[in-house]
Amino acid sequence: MEIPKYIDTIPKSDKIYRLVWRIISLFFFTPFSLPFFNGWRIFLLKIFGAKIDKNCNIYASAYIPSPRNLIMGVHSTLAPGVQLHFGKTIIGNKVTISQRTYLCSATHETNSLNVPFVAGEIIIKDFVWIAAEAFIMTNTVIGEGAIVGARSVVVKNVEPWTIVGGNPAKFIKNRILTD
Repeated sequence: MEIPKYIDTIPKSDKIYRLVWRIISLFFFTPFSLPFFNGWRIFLLKIFGAKIDKNCNIYASAYIPSPRNLIMGVHSTLAPGVQLHFGKTIIGNKVTISQRTYLCSATHETNSLNVPFVAGEIIIKDFVWIAAEAFIMTNTVIGEGAIVGARSVVVKNVEPWTIVGGNPAKFIKNRILTD
């Protein structure tokens, strides 16, 4: 069997955009890690196309490879070490994405030997908490008020107001608010 030639499906303009952002973030985003500079980090992300509310909290160690693919609602947080991918990530209001969580909003087409890049999206509705070191796969929706347990692997949609955990993440119980 002949090995097929690799076909790169990522546009050159996108690669240049990400390279410029990476250089800017290396010198002007990541070093400004004190909470005082949160507004500065949001300002830079907005310059590069992110749609973020000024009341969000984005830690300097969060890895955002393509700011124009990030949308965040009011009072949402990307904690230390959170990693996004190149696809679209839509985060609602009052959402907490805890430390070292990986939001994998892109994947590769497995029906080809070239396994070309395929951008998808992750949608996280309002009032969600994704606990530490969780992995969220592309093309999933985390329903309103849901909690994803620490180190969980989410490969399919999570129902609203539920708590899931494990690998793969499974329903644990309904989330019932008492206050």
